[in-house]
Order: sequence, then C-alpha cells, then structure tokens
Amino acid sequence: MRGFSLDHVGFMVRDLDAGAALWARLGFRLSPRSPQMGRVPGQLAMAPWATANHCAMFQRGYLELIGVVQADNFNPWDAFLDRFEGIHIIAFRCDDADAAYAVLTARIGGFDPPLQRQRNAPFDGGTRLFRFRNVFSQDDRFPEGRFIVIEHQTPEVIWQDALMTHSNGAVAIEEVVFCADPPASTRRRLAGIIGVAANQGRFDLPGGGSTTVLDRAAFKARFPGAALPRSLPAAAAVVISVADLARTLAVLRAAGIDVQAAKSATIWVPADAANGAVIAFTQAPRTGPRQC
Repeated sequence: MRGFSLDHVGFMVRDLDAGAALWARLGFRLSPRSPQMGRVPGQLAMAPWATANHCAMFQRGYLELIGVVQADNFNPWDAFLDRFEGIHIIAFRCDDADAAYAVLTARIGGFDPPLQRQRNAPFDGGTRLFRFRNVFSQDDRFPEGRFIVIEHQTPEVIWQDALMTHSNGAVAIEEVVFCADPPASTRRRLAGIIGVAANQGRFDLPGGGSTTVLDRAAFKARFPGAALPRSLPAAAAVVISVADLARTLAVLRAAGIDVQAAKSATIWVPADAANGAVIAFTQAPRTGPRQC
C-alpha cells in the first residue's frame, strides 16, 4: 500500500448559506449543494440529515463546508458544532481501505473497520453516484476531531474540471496546522495515523501534503493575532497553494477581505473571515500537483 496523502478538511458551520457566501468572497468556486444522509437513531433505513455540503475542489485535495439546512432533522455533527465552528474533519487518502485499516490497527488503536458510503452528487446538470469507503476514527479517542482515511472509488464524480478553476487560483491543499498545548499527545496520535516521524512538529505525508502541530506560542508566531478555536487541541489553520500569489492577494483585497502577511511567502485570512479557521495561501511550484 502506498502511503497516505492529504485528502481534505471539513469545516462545520451552523448556517450553510452564510458559510458558502463567505467562501465565495474568498475566491473559491463551490460545488452545488449536496444533502447529506445516513443512519438516524431509531430508524433502520437511511434518512436525510440536517446538513448538506459544498466543496472547493483542487487538483489535489479539497475543502468541504458542512452546514445546517434542515434544522428539524437529525444532525450527527451537533457535538462538534457545540465545541466551535471550524475544522472538525481531517481526511487522508488511501488506495485501499482494507489495507489501510490493517496498517492503522498495527500502529494505533481507535479506528473502526471500513464502511461503504455513497451519495448522489451533482454532475453535469444532473447527478451521479459518488462511491467511497471510509475508515473513521472513534471520537472519544481523538480530541482533535474526526479523522478519516478514505478510498475514493469514483473520484471523477467530484473532481470535475469545471469545479477546479477558482478566481483565487487555488490548486492544492498543502498543510493542516493543529494547535495543541502541550503538543506531544497530538503529535503522537498523528505519528500513529500517518506512519512517519515528525520534523519539528511537521509530518510530511508520503503521497503529498503535510500536517503540523504547534503549541499556542508557535501558532501565534506563525499567524500573529489569529484567533484560535475555543477548545484545544484542534485543527486551527489550513494552507492552500495557488498558481499566482499576487493575483490571489488582488482578488482577496478586491473582495474587501482582511488579508494578513506571514514572514514566509504566504498570506492568510483570519478565522472569523474564513468559517472558523485560518485559511492561508502560498505560491505553488511551477508544475502544480494533480491527483484526481
């Protein structure tokens, strides 16, 4: 089995309309809304949940925005939203969910066997079946959020060329930044999931992308003045590579976005302007990634 890559992160918000409008101002082209469904307590059949999602698809990976649209329905994400609005899902991609589960259980506990999942996803004016298999972390074992190892069975259904052109020039998800104080336990759990050693708190995934775990002081040094989720440990920032950073800056400023500059060749948007977590943008290499 090839090593994992960074697949996506999932933001959760109470108001999906407002959240989608905010990301549109940041220059992301969002996929059409897709209602979520699944098991509901007391029912045997699958049923609609309270939530739906939009995705911002990149050449490698994507951002997922989950929000409430039918408040009277069962909401499996209530416990996460009660903590804070922001990143609650961190997903890694694998080639084979069964092989990934075997590797995970040899390294770390707290993951359930693969589950077959599917939903009808918007496609070319209609819908097509989107199929995938998920290995889920057990929420009581991972305070950082829900970790998922995902095997995409029909990636072409969501990685559509028309959805991967963004006015901000986004091309790939590069890094998820966790804040934990102290950071040792989160680093230990990530080492068990990813299967590589950290380099100064950074884990480079074999298939692409990285995760970094910082304490409060280091996070504040990297993103001065940035607000943190009110409950730690948590994923507090995500870094997206773009085709032309100067163009990205111009798009954000034209939209009236509060843009901050980091010491490195990076700009970032505060959590309150980005649905609960810092979204940073960095210059992509001349030959951008492609992993659809």
